[in-house]
Amino acid sequence: MATNRTAKSVATRRRFVDEALRLFHEQGYERTSMAQIASAAGSSRANLYLYFNSKSQIIRVRMAEIEAEVAELYALLDALPRHTPETLREWLGTAREMWLRYATEFAAVNQAMAIDPDVLDEWLGLVRRVSSAHAAHHLAGATDEARTEREVHMATLMMGLERTFYFLYLRGHTEREELVLTALARQWARLFDD
Repeated sequence: MATNRTAKSVATRRRFVDEALRLFHEQGYERTSMAQIASAAGSSRANLYLYFNSKSQIIRVRMAEIEAEVAELYALLDALPRHTPETLREWLGTAREMWLRYATEFAAVNQAMAIDPDVLDEWLGLVRRVSSAHAAHHLAGATDEARTEREVHMATLMMGLERTFYFLYLRGHTEREELVLTALARQWARLFDD
């Protein structure tokens, strides 16, 4: 009996997140209300508030769900035997696939960051956690200053890639996609110390 309640609760929570993301995509984050999310999920606002206290919490929960995959993507970058333009271009293809898989989530995060500081803080926290793991991987015995420099370096690369993908895939500026990704791979190759 408890297992059925737990499964039902997980399904209800998932439905709220899925419907919120759909509405954010269709009408925008700011124009979507909690009442609309509840209605789209076939539920009441009271029930929605049992699971989430705000739209930003819904976004942050989804960010937490995909963080492991984002971290894994950057772990793949760390695992490259060499950071040549060719290997980085191949990695960018993998990054593109993940980004497109979560394009709705990334678009909602972008919209939410503009008006909800807690979403921005969570996004920056995710970037810090991933870049910190990257720095620790590359500079295990280095000074705190060297690790911090590497962490900041990786954080700026992550944020730059996110912006590039946003303009390519969400804003639809794909006419020079291959040139942009090839140029990005070349730039990154110069920045990595192999």
